[in-house]
Amino acid sequence: MNNYTNRRPPVPGGPAIPGYGGDHGNGGAGGAKNLRWRFGCHLRRLDLATFNARTLRTDEKILEQEEEIDKLRWNIIGLSEVRREGEDTVILESGNLFYHREGDHLSQGGVEFIVHKSLVKNVVKIGSVSTRVAYLILRITKRYSLKIIQVYAPTSAHPDEEVEEINVDISRAMHSSKTHYTVLTSTQN
Repeated sequence: MNNYTNRRPPVPGGPAIPGYGGDHGNGGAGGAKNLRWRFGCHLRRLDLATFNARTLRTDEKILEQEEEIDKLRWNIIGLSEVRREGEDTVILESGNLFYHREGDHLSQGGVEFIVHKSLVKNVVKIGSVSTRVAYLILRITKRYSLKIIQVYAPTSAHPDEEVEEINVDISRAMHSSKTHYTVLTSTQN
């Protein structure tokens, strides 16, 4: 072989560029693919979940929900079909943040977020664009932010117009605020 074929450009995270990219020049090609290092030391892992709650109309149901999720490893949970009145953001006794938005009808629909108490200070903004689409913006570092969009999506049995309306709402949520990363979570009814 000639010398030309053995030469390759330096790879971020590779030994030729120590301290840049994924793992401090560990010889791997982690580079930009390994976002955990770039997020900063305080947020090594973000556990997201989504769940169709069926109903969280009463405060007792919320307490039951918290008891169940304490058995899991989670940071943010997007919930659908919460069936609560109005729109509100509260800090629960546990220290977790609870946001909900009422559905079209009191007995059905609605979206919600539960944010673990360890991340409550990182929440920049929380809101909704409709009764089926809510979003949360989380500060990851001083420079990076993450938007999580929770969707209570209609099934294929719903009319096409309703599906198109949800797509418009998702687009509005995606463009509502500029963030570095966006995650879309969804449940169906």
